[in-house]
Amino acid sequence: MQKKRLSGKRILLLTATALVLILIFLQSMLPRSISTRESQGVLDRIVNPILRALGLRPLTHNGARKIAHVVEFSILAVLLVLCWRGSVTKGFFTGFAAAFLDESIQLFSDRGAEIRDVWIDLIGVASGVLIGFLIWRWYTIRGKRVEENDT
Repeated sequence: MQKKRLSGKRILLLTATALVLILIFLQSMLPRSISTRESQGVLDRIVNPILRALGLRPLTHNGARKIAHVVEFSILAVLLVLCWRGSVTKGFFTGFAAAFLDESIQLFSDRGAEIRDVWIDLIGVASGVLIGFLIWRWYTIRGKRVEENDT
């Protein structure tokens, strides 16, 4: 039986997925005081100045944290769908497991866990799965066109 070798692209994709997941989990392990200080710093130094420059209202700390969760889980879900070679089902359920585990990690910190946060993470997972599937379809269709042109 011949072993399949992972391509460089696949290794890069798996590595990026693992790194995003590790970053998500590491953030959940931070004590509330450190996590709050970090997110407030990003909000005050980066996000709100950009919003003000665009003539938009600044975000609240809580709103910014919820948006950050949606974004990070969207990125994770895009990578998961690509890792699963376009499987929406596998991408969604792996993303759900990550969201559930992420919130469970917070049970062991002074932050506590909230089911509402899992739902917020799932908004990110659902949007990321859709984006990941569209990327996968574009990539596979584009690849078929290149193959047709080569023959």
